[in-house]
Amino acid sequence: MLGLARRYSFAAVVAIGLALMALLVLGKAVLGGGDGGDSAKAAPAAHGRPGARPGGPGGAATVVVTSVEMHTFTDGLQALGTAQARESIVLTPKVADTIRALRFDSGDRVRRGQVLVQMSSVEQGADLAEARAANQAAQEDLRRTQELFDRGFASQARLDTVRAAADAAEARFNAGASRIADRTIVAPFGGIVGLRTASPGQYVRPGDQIGTLDDVSEIKLDFTVPETQIARVREDVEIVARTAAYPDRLFSGQIANVDSRVDPTTRTVRVRAMLPNEDEVIRPGMLMTVEVRSNPRQAAAIPEIAIQDRADGSYVYRVAAAEGGQQAELVRIRTGARAGGVAEVLEGLGVGDQVVVEGLQTVRPGQPVQVAPASESRGNAAELQLRPRG
Repeated sequence: MLGLARRYSFAAVVAIGLALMALLVLGKAVLGGGDGGDSAKAAPAAHGRPGARPGGPGGAATVVVTSVEMHTFTDGLQALGTAQARESIVLTPKVADTIRALRFDSGDRVRRGQVLVQMSSVEQGADLAEARAANQAAQEDLRRTQELFDRGFASQARLDTVRAAADAAEARFNAGASRIADRTIVAPFGGIVGLRTASPGQYVRPGDQIGTLDDVSEIKLDFTVPETQIARVREDVEIVARTAAYPDRLFSGQIANVDSRVDPTTRTVRVRAMLPNEDEVIRPGMLMTVEVRSNPRQAAAIPEIAIQDRADGSYVYRVAAAEGGQQAELVRIRTGARAGGVAEVLEGLGVGDQVVVEGLQTVRPGQPVQVAPASESRGNAAELQLRPRG
C-alpha cells in the first residue's frame, strides 16, 4: 500500500507540472498576439500624426535660397612684398666734427629745407668772414678799374689782371661757404624723423648715423612674381595689400613699374606698386601680402556653399516653378574663379536664378520645396549675399 501511494503522488506532481507549462505557453501566445495587433494599429497612427516632419517622396523640404547676381572677378596673383618709404635717407655728416646743435627730436615732422643738424664750424666761420671781406674788396677794385678802362685811363692788361683777382676772391668765398654748408644738415624733403641716435657735443664721422628721415605719404611696395606671370603685371593694374598689423584693413594701389630684367637665379621679376598712405599707418619695412587683380570682369556668381563638387563636375539645386508650387532641379554648372566665398558661374545658370544654399542634405532632384520666408532666413541671407570685392 505504501509503494502504491508513492507512485500516485509522483504521477500527480508530474501532471501538475505539465499543466502549468501548458498554461504558461498559452498565456504568452495570447499576450503576443494582442501586442502585435496593437502595434499594427498604432503604426499608421504614428506615421500620420499631426506635426510630423515630411520625409517621403511627396513631402516638401524647407530650404533657403539666394539669387544669381553679377559680381566683379579678377585673375588673382598672390605675392609677398616689403613696404618702403616714398623717399628715405639716413642723416649722416659729410665731415668729421663735433655736433653743435640738433634741431629736431625723435618723431618730429619736418619740412623741406629745414635745418636739422649743425656741426661745430668756428674756424670755418672765421675763414668765411675773411674770404667775404677779400671778395668784397676785389669786386670793388674791379668796378673802379672797369670805370677807368671805359674812360681810357686803364689798359686792357690792367683790367684783365684785376678781373682775375676778383674771380679768385669770389671762388675762395664760395669755397668757404661750401665748407660751412657741409657742416649743416638740412631736410631734402618733408617727412618724419625717426629715432635720434646722437647728442649735441658728440664727435661724429661721415657714415655715422644721427637719425633717419622718411616720407611715408605714399608707400613703395616691392614684390616679385614668377616670369611665367609677367603678362599679368603691367602699369596701372590694381593691387590689394594686407598686413598682419591691421588684419581687417585692405590697402589698395596700382602697379607703377615692372623691372626690365628677370633674375636668372630665381626666375622672377621685381614689381613696384604705389600705395596711398594718408593716415601713415603703413611703416617702412612692413611685410605685406599682395593680390594682383588683373583682367577685371563682370560675371554671374553664387556663394560657394551652394555648389556640390562631384567627380563628374559641379552641381547646384535650382528652385523652379512646378505644378502646385516649386521644386528642386539638379543642374550641372561650369565654374571659373573662386574668391572670398563666391564662385564665378560660366555655364548652367542665369542672372536671377534661385539656388539652394541651406537644406542641401534633405533635397532630392524633382522634390517639392518650400522657400523659407525672409523673416526666418534673414540672418543667413545677410551672410550669403554677394558682396563687391575689397
